[in-house]
Amino acid sequence: MKTLQENLKVFYLGTEGDEPYLYKNKDLTTHALIIGMTGSGKTGLGVTLLEEACIDNIPSIIIDPKGDLTNLALSFPNMQPSDFEPFIDPDEAANKGQSVSEFAGATANSWREGIENSYQDLGRVKLFKESAEVRIYTPKSSAGLGVSLLSDFEAPRDLDDEALNNYILSITSAVMSLVGLKTDDMNSPESLLIQTIFLTNFKNSKGVSIAELITQIANPPFEKIGVFDVNSFFPSDKRMNLAMKINALIASASFSQWLQGEKLQIGKMLFDKDGKAKCNVFTISHLNDSERMFFVTLLLNEMINWMRTTTGTSSLRAILYMDEIYGFFPPTGNPPSKNPMLTLLKQARAFGLGCVLSTQNPVDLDYKGLSNIGTWFIGRLQTAQDKERVISGLTGVDANLDKAEITELLSNLGKRKFLVKNINEDKLSVIGTRFALSYLKGPLSNEQISLLMKDKKEISNEKNSKSCVDANVVKPVISSEIPEFYDISCESEVRPYLYASANVKFKDRNNEVIKEIGYLYDLQDLYVRKILDWEDAEREILKNLSQTPKDGLKYSGIPSFIASAKNFKFMDRDLKEFIYRNETLTQYNALGIASNFDEKKESFLLRLNDKINEILENETDKIMQRYNTQKTRYEEKIRRAEERVAKEKSDITAKGLDTLMSIGSAVLGGLFGRSGAGTKINRTISAAKNAGKILTERNQAKNAEENLQIILNEFEEVTQKFEDEIANLREQYNIKNIQIDEKEIAPKKTDIFNEKIVLVWKG
Repeated sequence: MKTLQENLKVFYLGTEGDEPYLYKNKDLTTHALIIGMTGSGKTGLGVTLLEEACIDNIPSIIIDPKGDLTNLALSFPNMQPSDFEPFIDPDEAANKGQSVSEFAGATANSWREGIENSYQDLGRVKLFKESAEVRIYTPKSSAGLGVSLLSDFEAPRDLDDEALNNYILSITSAVMSLVGLKTDDMNSPESLLIQTIFLTNFKNSKGVSIAELITQIANPPFEKIGVFDVNSFFPSDKRMNLAMKINALIASASFSQWLQGEKLQIGKMLFDKDGKAKCNVFTISHLNDSERMFFVTLLLNEMINWMRTTTGTSSLRAILYMDEIYGFFPPTGNPPSKNPMLTLLKQARAFGLGCVLSTQNPVDLDYKGLSNIGTWFIGRLQTAQDKERVISGLTGVDANLDKAEITELLSNLGKRKFLVKNINEDKLSVIGTRFALSYLKGPLSNEQISLLMKDKKEISNEKNSKSCVDANVVKPVISSEIPEFYDISCESEVRPYLYASANVKFKDRNNEVIKEIGYLYDLQDLYVRKILDWEDAEREILKNLSQTPKDGLKYSGIPSFIASAKNFKFMDRDLKEFIYRNETLTQYNALGIASNFDEKKESFLLRLNDKINEILENETDKIMQRYNTQKTRYEEKIRRAEERVAKEKSDITAKGLDTLMSIGSAVLGGLFGRSGAGTKINRTISAAKNAGKILTERNQAKNAEENLQIILNEFEEVTQKFEDEIANLREQYNIKNIQIDEKEIAPKKTDIFNEKIVLVWKG
């Protein structure tokens, strides 16, 4: 089967009849819903949709409760059995009477044939693999990439009072559910205290770390909650009980895993430094129910916060995909995840964020959410009640739909077949999903995830891999003038770091911004280097620090010059000089877009990608308008040429039959000796002349066929020319090929202030 020419801004999701079904990715900004019972093919459809997004350089944030969508990391352009073998289930191979290697070979062949027989080829697998970086995150687990959720609740920006209150309510509910507190009464003293702490800090543009939350529960930074003073509303002994409950969570052996890994910052998770999209899969099948709810709630709120820092766009900017949404967005009840999900469905369209939800059962979803979904992909359903709910939802989206027609279509859906209703299209479509470019193995084991992510994990460098060989229960004695802090995530052995922080002012003629910076220097390096050089420090801002150590810690030694120092003032000058020489503010410019002052590169790349999408849409429309004009003209020429061929062939057939009858009659008359020989001769001659005319007309038919083929060849050349033009346009505006100019702004020494150097004990 011929391969599908990549087109701009359309997703190839499958076939409608015998033709490719192409879905405009822009339509996804009105959100989509995938419904289907187990075995209907909804996971495959979801995977193919996300593959298409990767090919179009559209980043995605994927919430994966079951683990199926980790399969996006299983793309093998060479289709070698050795690629598949680590992911083959030995029991499945044994059931087929094959060894693992034999089954891997059969699977590789099956996948190659499936792809090549669905308007695709292995080049498309390679294109998918190279177009985006698939990253598998496993919160609270070391199997995949870590994600830090409890390091800091950052103050949201640009929220009105209602949105801020909803955000605070949601994260308060998430924290309470994580520590085992009931969330059905958000007016309880515990809830209102935590809400007020968040509100007080956020209104002052201050984030709240988990350590600060505990401290402020015990000693609130305000005197009243409502009209009552704090102690009357929530006595100190009860506040301490609440603080101790959250502190017990911190003290648990598993808590540190919530702090390890990449910080949950959506803006940094969408593109790499070169502008290539990331496909982020957050698999949470290993978490318990309260932990899943906690994670999903925080992630959805982070999506809202990121969304509101961006400008509006009509293009598809990013995708939020949630598989198996059961329990997170119910029609009744109000779990912490429900309100942020509803907010996204109502507001995300204006910011180019497309939400895709997947579920087995339509009754799993809140009806208000259904009314905000523009594309429905409906697979096989289990019960009549499910069909009725779907029909009710569809007719709510489009009142002109025929219920009887929908019922008939739903009743006849086969496996991997979906009824599609897109509010941007007038008709209903029934499509068969295409073959996935990724190997649909099913949920991956921890070992398989680790194997896939081993090159992406943050590899501990030499200084972090060193064990505390001199760890001792007794903490080294240092001067009381040296401030000491403890990372709350450390559990047993700790070693000393210098942590330097400062504020730096950057300015030009019209703008000014103050940035906080931090450097973390491992003092064990001084045993080797002997000289402290801030160039060797890690760039990091620490949040979860406590002035009180945990019990039972073992401490490594510290260099003698630290142990003997009275204070760290002697380092201040070197720190300031280092900041002056190395810290800059970068501004970016490309395609006529200039970065805002202090705009991060990932934010600029997002706006640049929007600009590229707008250019591609406009230029593609112009190309397609020219192509459609020529296509219409050639279709008419082809139609006339085909009619000419049909007419010539019809004439030959009719006259050939008459001539055969004339010759046959003359010959038969001669054979049987009928009278009128002259007449017979004349008839024979006449028939022979007609035969000559047939030969001429056959030549005319041949010429007509040749003329048709010439027109078809010309049309094919025209089509190829336009396809090449689109391909060149795509390559020209590939973000990897866009020149991004950079300009550095350096600070003055007088613009560096609040320098601090402290000792931090960290694991």
